[in-house]
Amino acid sequence: MSQLVTFGPFSLFPRERRLEHGGQAVKIGSRALDILIALTERAGEVVSREALVARVWPDTIVEESAPRVHVAGLRKRSAKDVKAQGT
Repeated sequence: MSQLVTFGPFSLFPRERRLEHGGQAVKIGSRALDILIALTERAGEVVSREALVARVWPDTIVEESAPRVHVAGLRKRSAKDVKAQGT
C-alpha cells in the first residue's frame, strides 16, 4: 500500500494509521480506519462484506450490521468534516 492515499480533501496515511482533512487530523475509530484502509487498497473494486469482515474482524463473530454501521459512520464523518471546512 502506498504511503499516502488522497481522495477529495482527505489524506490517508495507512502505515501511520492516520487520516487528515485539510492537514488536520480526523478522529475516527480503529475499526472504521481499518475499513477505510481496506477500501482504499481495493479502490475501484467492489469489496464484499465477507472480505471486510475477514480483514477488519479476523477470528471474531461479527453482527450482520457491523460493517454497514461503520461505513455509515465514515460517510457521516466525512460529510461533517467537508461541511465544517467548506470544501
